[in-house]
Amino acid sequence: MKSDRSPLIDYAIIGLLALNLVVAAYGAFRPQAVATGIEAPAQAQAPDIAEAKADHLASDVIERFNARDNAGMYSLFDDLARTQLTREQVDEQMAKLYQVIGRVDDSAYSGAVLAGNDSGRDYYHLNYKVRLSEGPFTTGDMRLTVIRRGDELGLVGMFINGTSKQGQ
Repeated sequence: MKSDRSPLIDYAIIGLLALNLVVAAYGAFRPQAVATGIEAPAQAQAPDIAEAKADHLASDVIERFNARDNAGMYSLFDDLARTQLTREQVDEQMAKLYQVIGRVDDSAYSGAVLAGNDSGRDYYHLNYKVRLSEGPFTTGDMRLTVIRRGDELGLVGMFINGTSKQGQ
């Protein structure tokens, strides 16, 4: 039975998995802090991420994504991410993503969740709903993985996924 799914989608999924693998490997192979026996209390409530900061970061990512500005996209990543991800890897993965996603026309911040903690640093997933065009999808989800740098957010990962196809 032949699938009606485009091979471009397969390449984009593989590319995003590779990008995710790089970020996960970074987290797994970094030197770990020595355990002190004092555990930090688990966060029971949603992380306090200012919506204005989350929207500003998403706007920067979307602007560079739509402009196909790989150098600008790479510059948005935090130093932690750039030490694990080369500019060439970003170029390769973004080229695949552009073909599948097309263009991001609009986004709406839907909230943040604590993604994990490594060596005392919290990682957060900022979740967005997005409207897409110039590709096979009309809507989707965007997830930006960030760390806090003082009052700012440092981008360490991104993921865009189409959820509904045109004509459906």
